[in-house]
Amino acid sequence: MEKQFLIATISSIVFYAIYYFFLRKESFHQFNRFYLLFAMLLSMVIPFIRIPVIGASQTGSNIMEVVTYIQLPEFTVYAQNSSHWNIANLFLGIYLAGVLFFTLLFIIKIIKISLLIIKSKGKRVGKYIFVEYDENIAPFSFFNYIFINSEAYNQEDREQIVLHEQIHVRQRHSWDLVFMEIVGILLWFNPILLMYKRSLQVIHEYMADHRVLQQGIETGAYLNLLLRQLTLPNEWMLGHHFNYLLTKNRFKMLKNHHYSRWALAKIGFVAPFIALLLMLNCNNKPQETKEIELQINLENMVSDSDEEITYDVDVTIEDNGNQKISVKEAEPPLRYVEEMPEPIGGFNAYYQFLRDKLIYPAEAREKGISGQVMIEFVVEKDGEISNVKVLAGVDPLLDQEALRVVRLSPKWKPGKQMGKLVRCFYQMPIRFTID
Repeated sequence: MEKQFLIATISSIVFYAIYYFFLRKESFHQFNRFYLLFAMLLSMVIPFIRIPVIGASQTGSNIMEVVTYIQLPEFTVYAQNSSHWNIANLFLGIYLAGVLFFTLLFIIKIIKISLLIIKSKGKRVGKYIFVEYDENIAPFSFFNYIFINSEAYNQEDREQIVLHEQIHVRQRHSWDLVFMEIVGILLWFNPILLMYKRSLQVIHEYMADHRVLQQGIETGAYLNLLLRQLTLPNEWMLGHHFNYLLTKNRFKMLKNHHYSRWALAKIGFVAPFIALLLMLNCNNKPQETKEIELQINLENMVSDSDEEITYDVDVTIEDNGNQKISVKEAEPPLRYVEEMPEPIGGFNAYYQFLRDKLIYPAEAREKGISGQVMIEFVVEKDGEISNVKVLAGVDPLLDQEALRVVRLSPKWKPGKQMGKLVRCFYQMPIRFTID
């Protein structure tokens, strides 16, 4: 999980850097708005995207490829320490505490707005609900609510303010801010989130300003109104404020309505960076999520020199009363068959069996011994598990525990080749981990 958080943070920083250096000063505000929203959403999704990389050996070959063994997903056994407060749990506790803190802040903001609605006069006009209050704070909007101290403005100023806030409502800008609040709760440790939120609010103001001027409002009068709002406090940071972030850049944007060819070309810089981030997170093992690795060979029935060979013994009684004993080598187990064996009840049930039976040896835990034990076994025609052995061990303490439990395995559903029951190899890695 730490890796996913790190990738999400790096991705969000890269995307914001693209916006800051290439797009921030341009006037295609609608594109910039959706770019920032998409960039944040993609940053959260990228850590979980896996792109299979097809190697040369996997491309249209006429060589018959046969799997030499099937390896089950790795099963991990954790040592239970006497203290639950290890480093991993400490970081998890800090993260959850941050999530709780910022969730409470978000709830407090919602409550404050709700209380203002309850104690103030509200009037519905079409889809807008106007809330008039007595507090000396700047006008703002939140979803379809428009908050304004009507007694503080003359009719002309009020009309301009209301028009500005109606544009925020129509363009659903509040949804952007709520989305960023939720992201801020989940990724509160990300230092770039505040810049995303502020940039979105500035873009919202640019969009509303331009629409106001398109309605025929005189630019000088509108700028004077903005300047008069500078002394009013902005307490409702979840909403849109009429005087939010009044800077010289906002004044410049009021006059800038044209796109240069160079400005439009900057949009083309975005795609290569997205592709690069996806490539850095791509997966060169198509089945990595299942942790199953298939090794390729030209033969199906391969017998290692150290494998145990079993025999079928046939005892018959001849007419003269003598016993005739014939011994023949049993058919060797196959590495891969058309219908592979599987535990009765499914793999989830088998892994539950392993969870119930495997015990981290106390001596190994005390000595700090850990690692992966690779076990191989054969699923017989009757579903019994046989020929259990360690292919790659760590320590006798861990090796013997893995052997003990796998030998206790319940029956499996046997494998089939061309409709006939066959013996089949399986391999399973068991990892012993100390928290």
